[in-house]
Amino acid sequence: MGFIIKVLHLCSAYIQNNLYRELIDALDKTGISQDVYIPVKRKKDENKKILKITNNAVFIYSKIFNEFDRFLYFRKINILLADIKTKLDLDFINIVHAHTLFSMGGIALKLKREKNIDYIVAVRSTDVNLFFKYLFYLRRIGIQILSESKKIIFLSPAYRDYILENIIPGNLHDSIRKKSVVVPNGINSFFLENKHSRLGFRDKHNIKLIYVGSFLRRKNIDISVAVAKKLKKIGYSIKLFIVGGNGKDEYKIRKLVKENEDFIKIYNRISEKEKLLDIYRKADIFIMPSRNETFGLVYIEAMSQGLPVIYSKGQGIDGYFKDGRVGYSVNPNDVDDIVKKIEMIVNNYSKISKNCYELVEKFSWDKIAQSYHKLYVSSL
Repeated sequence: MGFIIKVLHLCSAYIQNNLYRELIDALDKTGISQDVYIPVKRKKDENKKILKITNNAVFIYSKIFNEFDRFLYFRKINILLADIKTKLDLDFINIVHAHTLFSMGGIALKLKREKNIDYIVAVRSTDVNLFFKYLFYLRRIGIQILSESKKIIFLSPAYRDYILENIIPGNLHDSIRKKSVVVPNGINSFFLENKHSRLGFRDKHNIKLIYVGSFLRRKNIDISVAVAKKLKKIGYSIKLFIVGGNGKDEYKIRKLVKENEDFIKIYNRISEKEKLLDIYRKADIFIMPSRNETFGLVYIEAMSQGLPVIYSKGQGIDGYFKDGRVGYSVNPNDVDDIVKKIEMIVNNYSKISKNCYELVEKFSWDKIAQSYHKLYVSSL
């Protein structure tokens, strides 16, 4: 029997985000052994979302810190580290996977220094848009965590380049870049099992756009509305489907919809995937020119339905594909630029839609789990 890798996952967002559950499930199928440490804010969240069938995955929940501790970074890290030492046998851990740079990476760094256990660390939206951007006093520890890691996981080429160009000191550029790896989030298997191919536009002057997501300011939904207005003004028959809700911009968005009911149809948040598929299939192009976006799984969902995508330069999936292959990157605040890119999609729709249908397979969790398995092996 061959050597079995034992991974310790440090994952504070396991409860909130199903993508971690899907990753652990896919990794379990590769044959590795996994301990999943999940600090929770509320006692009632313990033991939620445990996988029912696993070969060798153990879930360790812990309500160990209080609300006050959350705001004291180093105190929180020390509390969690002490808790891990009491609940796990660290002598059998081969590699630690910290799923966020600051919140979990701080623990991984201490385990490395105290127990000599190597770690890989993921950089996520909160790390970039909160910790590095506003909490300047923690920048030094963030860079230390990156420097002492075996591998650094970025969800997109855009965020990797942003960190290298804006955060990392010049003398560390080469070493950080060499161990940086881009690994995307995976898409739920439902969308891959129900892929949809398209023949193209029957009428190029009749365009149906779709947005799916929360009503947050950074999603630039008002810009998408302005784009639809501009397309209508220059002679297109336009329909904009807006699917979602919640968020600080909800009142503003619903007001915009009411003012433009002639070409906008709004749907409340849809949890049933079958219903969401039906709406995707009614549309022609997915539009989400976010101001900032770590990855944006909805772009990939849309691609599975043969929908070309409009995404922002330097954000989200920008850098995964050559411009024009599955859609176009845009200046998120330039209505004219977005209109131009939509027209470019329309004029080459069949080819771009076919690319979306074919290339979405690279975002299957099984393929992503294999990528992580290779990273674990290469980090030992």
